[in-house]
Amino acid sequence: MINSRFKIIATYTIIILSCIMITNFNYRYFFNKTTIIHDKEEVVKKINMSIPLKIEITNERWGKYVFEDENSIKKIWSSINEITKDSFGAKDYVNKGSQISIKGTVYYLNGTKDTFNISNVLALNNYTYNDSYKLPLINSLRNNLLTYLYSPSNIVNFMNFRNRMTIVDSNNSVKKLGNADKESIKTVIRNSIKLENDEEIIALTTDKKEALAHIKIYIDDDDTLLKVKSYNVVNIDVYYNDFFVVQYMGDENGRHIYMRGKLKDICKKIVNNKL
Repeated sequence: MINSRFKIIATYTIIILSCIMITNFNYRYFFNKTTIIHDKEEVVKKINMSIPLKIEITNERWGKYVFEDENSIKKIWSSINEITKDSFGAKDYVNKGSQISIKGTVYYLNGTKDTFNISNVLALNNYTYNDSYKLPLINSLRNNLLTYLYSPSNIVNFMNFRNRMTIVDSNNSVKKLGNADKESIKTVIRNSIKLENDEEIIALTTDKKEALAHIKIYIDDDDTLLKVKSYNVVNIDVYYNDFFVVQYMGDENGRHIYMRGKLKDICKKIVNNKL
């Protein structure tokens, strides 16, 4: 009887000691061992995916602009993230709003890209974001992007043989411009400087008198019988002190582009010094 009890106790003791040894071994093996995670490529892919290298924007009228500097790219992408954050994008949304629409493409380090379209709503990869409380952010981003599209080179692109152009002198006499006149104006604007300094703009606009001449570009319109729409017109006001103001009449915010250049001299020649 004693031997049987001894055997039972010995057996339980061995089992318990074995369990303790196995548990101790497993703990040391799993918790003291350095584990290598073999998903480095996936991690790098995700990191690269979040690093935009270039952003291209285009508008059917104002052409194209490419951002490649880090600060501009960061600001644009931060704005897009802010608009889409905490929002649910609607798929297959049909926008019937703003006339001004800007398409964009974001290129990432790993070769992938995202596409977006911004007007009075933001569409990112076919999902549209138009929450009412995000509209100020959407409008701000669109207007900032438009600023870059309003460049001397893009203005010059409107002055082609297809688009009708006129000049109005100080006596309100209207003259249609021929190709030679267009080329002269294009040369001046191409070499003009877009003014970005607020103090300089304020100084010029404070002292400016009435415009000497008004140049009008009618986009996609070579026929005076066609009904003119605001989004088809670019107006250029020419002043004495070697600066002029460009305004796209289709811009809902009435934005002005201030430029410095010798446009006054060309206008004088075109209208035979009748400024």
